[in-house]
Amino acid sequence: MFRSRGLKIFFIVVFSVIVIGLAGYLWFYFMDSNKIGSAKDKNNDIKYIIKNLTVDTDEITTNLKDDHYIKVQFKIQVSNKDAKKELTDREFQVKNAIIYILSGMTPRDLQGPKGLTRLENLIKSKINQDLESGQVTHVYTTEKIIQ
Repeated sequence: MFRSRGLKIFFIVVFSVIVIGLAGYLWFYFMDSNKIGSAKDKNNDIKYIIKNLTVDTDEITTNLKDDHYIKVQFKIQVSNKDAKKELTDREFQVKNAIIYILSGMTPRDLQGPKGLTRLENLIKSKINQDLESGQVTHVYTTEKIIQ
């Protein structure tokens, strides 16, 4: 077909580079879209977590150790669906635990990220003492106002 052997080799090399490049592109494209932890999976994961593994507390207003008041609200994430149901059933105990913990704190104890993290960890520990069908994995503060 080609008169020159060099031209034949040139077209074979060009064709091979195109095929390898296309195969590499398709491989990376499909590996990236099927990767665990991709944006699509994370969106599905967060929707699943919100729907099946989190409980929102009501707004809780209570006094602190001194003459200040606090209004707080939390989103509590648990390890499984059974724990969510149990946590919902134990809502009164959750409120009691939160009020109990806050009653021993001052506004200074709740300042900054370290204060919030400490409060969330205390709530998590206290609730985990009562749960039988799972555990609290995270406590998120969704509202906090101190007066």
